[in-house]
Amino acid sequence: MSIQVLDCTLRDGGYINDWKFGRKTIQAVLDKLETAGIDIIECGFLTKMAEDEESSLFSGVEELRKVLPERKRTSMFVAMIAMGEKELHPSMLSPWDGTSIDGIRLTFHKEEVELAVEWAGILMEKGYKVFMQPVGTVFYSDIELLKLVEKMNELHPFAFYIVDTLGSMYRNDVSHRYYLIDENMSPEIRLGFHGHNNLQLAFSNAQVLGKIQTKRTLILDSSVYGMGRGAGNLPTELITQYINKNIASRYDAAMVMEIYDEYISVIRKEYEWGYTMPYHIAASHVCHPNYASYLINKQTLTMKDIEKIIRSIPKKDRGIYSHKRIRELYHQFQSRKIDDSRAVEKIRNLLEGKEILLLAPGKSLSAEEEKIRAYIKENNPCVISVNFVEPGFPIHACFVSNHKRMDIIEKELRYMGELQVILTSNLPAGREYGLYVDYDHYTNGDEMISDNAGLMLLSLLLRCGIKKVCLAGFDGFYYRYDGNYYNRKWSLPLNEEELQEKQKRIRRQIRKLSEKMEITFLTPSIYQQEKEHV
Repeated sequence: MSIQVLDCTLRDGGYINDWKFGRKTIQAVLDKLETAGIDIIECGFLTKMAEDEESSLFSGVEELRKVLPERKRTSMFVAMIAMGEKELHPSMLSPWDGTSIDGIRLTFHKEEVELAVEWAGILMEKGYKVFMQPVGTVFYSDIELLKLVEKMNELHPFAFYIVDTLGSMYRNDVSHRYYLIDENMSPEIRLGFHGHNNLQLAFSNAQVLGKIQTKRTLILDSSVYGMGRGAGNLPTELITQYINKNIASRYDAAMVMEIYDEYISVIRKEYEWGYTMPYHIAASHVCHPNYASYLINKQTLTMKDIEKIIRSIPKKDRGIYSHKRIRELYHQFQSRKIDDSRAVEKIRNLLEGKEILLLAPGKSLSAEEEKIRAYIKENNPCVISVNFVEPGFPIHACFVSNHKRMDIIEKELRYMGELQVILTSNLPAGREYGLYVDYDHYTNGDEMISDNAGLMLLSLLLRCGIKKVCLAGFDGFYYRYDGNYYNRKWSLPLNEEELQEKQKRIRRQIRKLSEKMEITFLTPSIYQQEKEHV
């Protein structure tokens, strides 16, 4: 068997940083990958989305030509057209003339097969080597896969792929499909494998394929440091080193590591990718990783919760991501309607006639500790903590709406004497020491922050007739800043773009609540800004 490595760092890795690598970095990475001896190098997407020359999104082969090495090239350079993702129609591409890319990778879904074959024919007529890549190969039955292979034999593209879109394939899944295709497809057509690392199997699956005895050429997709959406991909440095040691020494793996050191490590400091438990759960249930991403970003669920929700998605719907579906399933999972009138009355009696101080676990709790203690001494307020407990402050009640946080503090809550625990109904029932209030009643209409704990507590207090509250520790968040919490154990991973949007929306909700109750910030907070900077 002949094995080739295709590096897709600038294309698949672009899902991490919105393809904003910078023109100089793109040129340097392409140059170094070729110097490292990588057989096929993917430059990015051909798409209508291309607007910025600093990104690896390109509007045509002419733009691609500008980033390719100027010397005589030894590697094959390709780009991808993804059907259904603001793709570029093949008719818009200039014919191949040997000065730009040599090949085009075409990804398509099962319902797009006929159109994909049509597009591939146009691309081949224009002189490009075409790589046919069926998204989610695992969803094809053996009969469907054989029918697709028949079409490939008629089309005769440069390569046909097994695409482990969900990272859910084990070695037997991969080898079964390989043998099925290998036995029935024209031997001149290369067979590729694009693996994702949701189950930590991309490298081992590549090794399994590399050991199969066949005369067909195998193409293994990879990216530097596995850079790619979610759990990432097969790392280029691993597969090139493996081939060097076990098959033939022909790659400069040290050059690949140099790419990581000079360019990818900087991105890694700002963005995260790689194996995580939620992505493992998604792959185990052959489910699109974006469902796991949505649930992770909620930051309210335990791993068991996430698995329950993913398991509730109908099997036929798991392969294609639907934001509407996962949003509805999340709400259904959280929603447990109860009559909380008695609990509200008890809370009203607890707070009646008292100043109210709410504590969130922001860094300012320690930075402004003296100020907070002075306020407590002077005003003797009823102190309510939000999703955390801190024995260092005289807390009278603790409001908990987050199952993930509840798991952390439950033991402490049980043994804090007279502390009144207020729980929202989405949390598992059976805790005899808490007052349960209806989850749905205190959420707001903004889906992104509908169950933000601080906002929920303010809504509860408003229902209890409270017209004035003081807030401390409601700092807001600073992306990649290690000082968001007074205690590191509360830290959670943050997504920068989503974080900024959430903060705008929380600030907006606080303004709305301020029309009905007086809200004062005792410690500095992003949410107390009077004007939004959009």
